[in-house]
Amino acid sequence: MIINAEGIVLRQRKIANNRRMIVLFTKQYGKLSAGTSVNEKSRSKAALALRPFTYAEYDIFKGREAYSINSAQVNKSFYSIGEDIDRFMNASAFIEYLDKVLEEEVPAPKLFSLSLEFLQSVSECRSGSDTLLYAFIVKSLRLLGVAPELGCCVNCGKAPENFGDGFKMFSVSGGGIICPECAGEEKREADSLIYRPDFDIINVFRYFESKPIKTFEKVDLKPEVRSEVREILSEYTDRYLGVDVLRSSRGLEVK
Repeated sequence: MIINAEGIVLRQRKIANNRRMIVLFTKQYGKLSAGTSVNEKSRSKAALALRPFTYAEYDIFKGREAYSINSAQVNKSFYSIGEDIDRFMNASAFIEYLDKVLEEEVPAPKLFSLSLEFLQSVSECRSGSDTLLYAFIVKSLRLLGVAPELGCCVNCGKAPENFGDGFKMFSVSGGGIICPECAGEEKREADSLIYRPDFDIINVFRYFESKPIKTFEKVDLKPEVRSEVREILSEYTDRYLGVDVLRSSRGLEVK
């Protein structure tokens, strides 16, 4: 059976008989692992579609127990990502994040569309590619069903306007914003993890959630805000998804 799918390459590795295993994030079928005999170093159209940061159409043979890529046609190559080290590192962290949070053969069309928006924006941005990555991750949390609570205290349900001066507090262990009274109680727990940044964390995360990815091409966070957002998201994704790509963003590894 032959299936056709739009996809983004997440990972690849060499396997037996001069073949490669390609891990794709496809719009129609979710994450798929498919073998191929196409030589990535050739100049064929199919070979170009096996390279990182490429959006392509794939004709895939679906066998009883495995998939195999028969042919591919590039739709869009985001080659400019590799021309800048910051763009490359943040785009690589994005790819690693997707590879870890996606389940095999579980469609996620909204996340796929968001991923294409990210690749388009990160390939065009002049600076602040890390802000694009943070915005993508915050948006993805809702699609993955683990978005933080930003509307009220995660413990008592009190609205932020009733928090007083403690409205900036964010509890990773609780899963969202927290009022001063509840924060005091939670700090007694051994695994409590509460942040009180010097900026309004509620508005920052709401802004990430509500605005299109393209908005953040021209948004460059202050260093202190960027550092705190990175730390909070790092701890949050580690706790609720078992994924942390922000502490040490690495380039793509092709084995």
